[in-house]
Amino acid sequence: MSEGHTISGSKTPFRYIQPVAARPSTPNTLETPFPIRSSSQQQQQQQPRSSSNASSLSHSSTSSKRPVEIVDLLSSDDESGDEVPITPKRHCPTAAFDFRSQPQPVILQPAVTQPARPQLQPSAPVRSTYVPSSSSSSARFCAVEVPIRRPYAVVPKTPTAIAKRELFEKNLRELSGPKVTVVNEIDESSPSTDFRFVQESILQAGVEHVAEDFMVGCTCYKDNGRQMGCEYLYCKCLDDSQLNDEGKRVFPYGAGKKDFRCLRNFYLESRNHIYECNKMCNCESNCKNRNVQHGRRVELEIFKTQNRGWGLRCPVTLRKGEFIDTYRGEIISVAESDRRGAKRSPDEANYFFNFDKFCEAEMIMKSEFVENFPDEVEEYQHKINLGEASTEFKDGEEWWENPEYVEYEYVCDGMYVGSPTRFMNHSCEPNCRLFTVSYNHADTNLYDLAFFTLEDIPAGTELTFDYKDEDDRTVITDEQARQVQETKGYMPQKCLCGTAECRRYFFN
Repeated sequence: MSEGHTISGSKTPFRYIQPVAARPSTPNTLETPFPIRSSSQQQQQQQPRSSSNASSLSHSSTSSKRPVEIVDLLSSDDESGDEVPITPKRHCPTAAFDFRSQPQPVILQPAVTQPARPQLQPSAPVRSTYVPSSSSSSARFCAVEVPIRRPYAVVPKTPTAIAKRELFEKNLRELSGPKVTVVNEIDESSPSTDFRFVQESILQAGVEHVAEDFMVGCTCYKDNGRQMGCEYLYCKCLDDSQLNDEGKRVFPYGAGKKDFRCLRNFYLESRNHIYECNKMCNCESNCKNRNVQHGRRVELEIFKTQNRGWGLRCPVTLRKGEFIDTYRGEIISVAESDRRGAKRSPDEANYFFNFDKFCEAEMIMKSEFVENFPDEVEEYQHKINLGEASTEFKDGEEWWENPEYVEYEYVCDGMYVGSPTRFMNHSCEPNCRLFTVSYNHADTNLYDLAFFTLEDIPAGTELTFDYKDEDDRTVITDEQARQVQETKGYMPQKCLCGTAECRRYFFN
């Protein structure tokens, strides 16, 4: 048979036999070259190798560890089991040594025929090498070698829609309290898997709470008023709250059967800050002035809307003034928020919330300026003439800079970390509103951002709030939106709420 052809129709199958001392841990793999003996030579003592061969083997075994799987060998006529030095014309690229430079003896031994092994790489062709004998023997055989898969860099595959959904739902299970589910009846998409749910907001570098040494609690009796805790005559937690129309301070939450733990109208209609009792108070955890601090009590559902991406709804009916959940995220400094905002596109969704509840307005009406700061009017007018001070015109009124304006310090970024409320959409006629809630009354820079319902909401109704949170219902025309784009470099976001009071555009 001419050199280079494979042999078929062999009488007896043969395979490599590995000495025990040299066998690797993985069956049918070869990490270093070694001699293999036939049954006729198993009783003979192994002949010592020359120093040059030993040196060559030592170098081969230490310099390369690329395994190769050895599959059965086939013999044509020679079944004697004599040693056959082999010098293959071609060898597997995964071999750990070069047969050409150092011929190695290979012994053939009859073996029981075994079922064919499955290929590790079905798409790769099987490599066959014809190895002629250098002796006068007419032995010819074919060695078929199937390379083991080489190590390779794992290229991540794009997750399927089902895999994304499962990953997102696994992330949701990290939340405590009533369950939050995901529903998509529109298509096969899933919310972004880059978003992570957290139980508490994460304070980043440069952000810290006011020390608890400044926290003051009430001295109310635990059994006051139907064992509901604090009462008006004793609770110091109401000292910083706003007075109602009757000149009294009232607790933010109802205590009756119908309005238990629901925000009262005085707060719903005024956006007043909410002060709850804290761990320094004498009252117990079931006090009626402890609500938001206990966390979410209602089930929520993140669902795919028809034209506004993902939204949030509740599978059960909600009462007016009922607490939904807090808005959470990364609490960062104003400088960090400016840096992040500069990297994001103006058309990208904005998830920043400023902690500016206790900050004075940056601009006030000129009439208010003249009334409160009469000694500074002439100086401010002179600055306006020199271009050193700004003035704005809004709703027919001239607005000047507020001398008492103090910039807020912190911002909540819910872009990649937060709560289910991050999926609430905007509406010009919202059914929810965001309120600020404090426990440490001395900390005016950090507080909770809590959503409450403004009305009774039937089960399955989308929960929305006004991103502007203003009573101004002025409609922004297309022409005004283009002017903003020309002057400020970005286009106001198109409103898709579809309500009768829709302002058509709102600003990021």
